[in-house]
Amino acid sequence: MTRRNDIIAYVVAGTAIVAFAILLIFALFRLAETEAEMRENEGDNMLWAISRTQSAALLLDAAVTRYVALPQSTADIERRYNVLLSRLTLLSEGPQLRYMSDLGMSDNLALAEQEIRAFEGEILNLSFGNTGTVAAIHEVLGPLIQELGQAGNRSMVRQWEATGARLDKQRQSILQVITSILAIVALGVFLSVTMLRAMAGRQRFLRSFEREQEIAEAYRSFVALVSHQFRTPLAVIDSAMQRLLRSGRTMKPTEIERRAEQVRAEVGGLTDLIGATLDVVRLEAGHVTADPGVCNIETLVNRVRAGQLAETPGHVIKVQIADEVPPFIETDALLAEQILNNLVSNAVKYSPETEPVSIRVSALNRQICFAVLDSGVGISDEEQEKLFGRFYRASTSEGVPGIGVGLSIASQLATLLGGELECISHAGIGSTFTLKLPIDWGTPDAESNAQRSTA
Repeated sequence: MTRRNDIIAYVVAGTAIVAFAILLIFALFRLAETEAEMRENEGDNMLWAISRTQSAALLLDAAVTRYVALPQSTADIERRYNVLLSRLTLLSEGPQLRYMSDLGMSDNLALAEQEIRAFEGEILNLSFGNTGTVAAIHEVLGPLIQELGQAGNRSMVRQWEATGARLDKQRQSILQVITSILAIVALGVFLSVTMLRAMAGRQRFLRSFEREQEIAEAYRSFVALVSHQFRTPLAVIDSAMQRLLRSGRTMKPTEIERRAEQVRAEVGGLTDLIGATLDVVRLEAGHVTADPGVCNIETLVNRVRAGQLAETPGHVIKVQIADEVPPFIETDALLAEQILNNLVSNAVKYSPETEPVSIRVSALNRQICFAVLDSGVGISDEEQEKLFGRFYRASTSEGVPGIGVGLSIASQLATLLGGELECISHAGIGSTFTLKLPIDWGTPDAESNAQRSTA
């Protein structure tokens, strides 16, 4: 399924990239085409050429008339004549001729040029009072001027139409470019979101994979540890029973009693291991709930101390309750006692018999702090972050019985009670584990922590 999703993601991303490239090329092409169309000014040039030709014809006609009518006229007839011919030649060649043909003037233009050239001698040798020649020239230039005027009008109308069509085309091109740009932006956003989702999904997958590896490794360690912890007491029990069977009635009652006590101790250890394992399962399944009530702090601490001294009478456990500590706290006494039992038991296990273990109770910020201090092996800074994880045992715990679930259970129970469990430790010096519980169960911190624990 994952492989199929990856293929679909690659196909979608590839299609989006191809569409992105196509739209970008199309937008650039339309922009270049629009820029080229904006540089086209053929209509403007032709309108200028036609108007200048008409102006040249008018000036020649006026110069001829003035030269014949005025005896002292200085009209430059030859220059006017040459200018008109050059204008007519310009309109009779190349693209200009095709443009004039479209206007329906190419034949008339050629005929007018021939007639004007036929009068070249009379025009250049014109004399004062020669009105007949002037009339003949005017008969040729008049229709030409009129047709050039009409051609100019038609060219202007044609230019307006072409300009309108060009503007419409440019507007359409600009709209297409804008649409392409918007589509490019949308595709870019889509690709970005797709890539971010893919990256997030990959990160989630990697985190999940790493988590699964950690869990698998934890369970492998747990299985190996539990197997070892179970085999050891079973081996002791089996050895004691074999000795009893071999010795039969010859074994002294005191020896039988000693071995029976040894078997009972090992059975008790097995029971504790099974109980801790079941506690982990119950906590993970959410079957453990808090039942808050009024708890006497001094009674709670003394009960924990007495229970531990009953198991390890050779150790010294000191209790200090600060003056500011109230006599009662609202919490689940059984769960709080279980946490403290675990902390005190660990402190005793990892401390020499000659070093006392202290339980100090203080009050701070509407919280009761139960601090358990020992002068044992301590824990390195690197391992303290993993200390409350399931089945984790510090390197300094080698040789000490346990499966690494006690502190994990204690931490989860502390959260269930709306509090927290903290550790300050230094390798080779000792550790201080502090259980912080709210004085009142109804405080916001207690409620939020309890909800997170049961979620």
